[in-house]
Amino acid sequence: MTSGSISGDELRLEVSELTALLRDDGDFSGIRDAVTSRGLSPADTVLAGLVSGEDGSQYGVLVVGAGECVLFEIDPHGSLIRWEVVGDISTLERDFDAIAVGVEMKLTGGLA
Repeated sequence: MTSGSISGDELRLEVSELTALLRDDGDFSGIRDAVTSRGLSPADTVLAGLVSGEDGSQYGVLVVGAGECVLFEIDPHGSLIRWEVVGDISTLERDFDAIAVGVEMKLTGGLA
């Protein structure tokens, strides 16, 4: 799926829903733990994309701070195995349609 086929409103809804789950859903506790272990607050973090594997692994992108993007991966046992700050978000757009919208929402305070 490419971002050209998804409306901006749909992408904003996706980011809003993922971020709400990050902040409040028990199934997202592993991601919350990863965020807090890096000295960040889930309340100030945007989840702009997530892929869950059949084995229980998770791969996604967070928007933190002043719009920095972090690519993360959590293995099936809940261990954080990747935490990489990505300077060029265009490298993430193939896997995460909503990344640019997530950055915009973080920078403009577009989340409740």
